[in-house]
Amino acid sequence: MEDKKERAKVRVEAVDTSCGSTGHMTADEIKVRTIGEEVNLACPECGEIHLTPEDACEAAARKISETVKYHKIKSEAEPEQK
Repeated sequence: MEDKKERAKVRVEAVDTSCGSTGHMTADEIKVRTIGEEVNLACPECGEIHLTPEDACEAAARKISETVKYHKIKSEAEPEQK
C-alpha cells in the first residue's frame, strides 16, 4: 500500500465575528491575531475596546443586556414610538 501524505492541521480564528467564540479580547490580542495593516480594535464579542486583560474580564462578567451593543441592537429592532 502506498503511504498517505499527512495533511497539515491549521487553526483559524476570525476576530471580526463572535460566531467563532473568541470571547472578549484586548486590543493587543486582536493585533496579534490580525493579518494586514488595517485593524479594527473593537472586541468581537461586545464591540468595545479593551486595553487591559482586566477590562476584558470585567466585560465578560457583565450581562449581555447591560452592554451598549445590546441596547443599540434593541433600539434598532423596536419600532419607533410616535
